[in-house]
Amino acid sequence: MLCAHCRRCGRRSAVARGDQNALAAPGPDEPAPRLRCDMCGGRQVTLFNARGPVEMLAFLTGRI
Repeated sequence: MLCAHCRRCGRRSAVARGDQNALAAPGPDEPAPRLRCDMCGGRQVTLFNARGPVEMLAFLTGRI
């Protein structure tokens, strides 16, 4: 499970489920994908790969 954390406003959210290639590296001719926060529009988004639902909930509640 792929989660994201905005360092600008602090929002945490789940991005994708189970697909390791959800945000795969682009090819040489493609631009790199840039994530944006849903709330503030900031681009300071870091990704977190949770290994299960318990770890995902811990991340979303701010315990990780």
